[in-house]
Amino acid sequence: MHSVHSPDSDATMDEMCEAAIDAGLRGICFTEHVDLDPHYYSYGSYDYAETMKDTARCREKYGDRLIIKSGVEITYLTEYADDVRQFLTEHQFDYVLGSIHIIDHVFVGSEEHFIGKTEQEAYEPYWREMIAMMESGLIKRVGHMDYIKNHRPKEYGPFDLKKWEDYIRHILHLVVENGATLEVNTSAIRRGFPEPYPSWDILELYREVGGTQVTIGSDAHKPDDIGQYFADVAKRLDEMGFVVCGEEIFSCRV
Repeated sequence: MHSVHSPDSDATMDEMCEAAIDAGLRGICFTEHVDLDPHYYSYGSYDYAETMKDTARCREKYGDRLIIKSGVEITYLTEYADDVRQFLTEHQFDYVLGSIHIIDHVFVGSEEHFIGKTEQEAYEPYWREMIAMMESGLIKRVGHMDYIKNHRPKEYGPFDLKKWEDYIRHILHLVVENGATLEVNTSAIRRGFPEPYPSWDILELYREVGGTQVTIGSDAHKPDDIGQYFADVAKRLDEMGFVVCGEEIFSCRV
């Protein structure tokens, strides 16, 4: 979840904490955006000192009702892998979520990424960058794995998992081998998709290759989004045999 400390949210930490308490959550983690590509609009927007100060204040204010942890959602880019490594070395967090948001300095969640491209040209670099992220060893929590499905052009037709299964299996094998964990992000349902990021089919592949644990995130940017669809998604994950786990943040629930 995000707050005003991310460039795409106007919600204060107080508003998010109060909404989480109202939603009956035991604990939350703010994973504020960190983008290290100088060409990207949110470059330089993250202020570690101010974010930690605000987090500490909210812990004091709400700590008797809510566990509040600090984290980041860092955009991984091979071109800036050394900067990612340096940032993570120099700062301490309870939780680090790694996501692929940008290819060739363009946001993959936008229509712009697909203009003038075949499906191969649009999708292959995305999967390759995710492989590079896992091979870097820097990321242990993988955010919204198939986020690229946001603006799939109609000309591509329905998404065919078989077409990309080799790439996806490779990624999932790396996740398992690295002791990493997939985030199941419910914001896809909020956006009108019938399933989370990643899709149920990808989660089935994850189970096939030995994946056992997942985390759930709402990717909330405003109070109303907090905890949306958690109950239904958690129920299905349980039926699939996954352990829904907060790992070092909150205790696991089988």
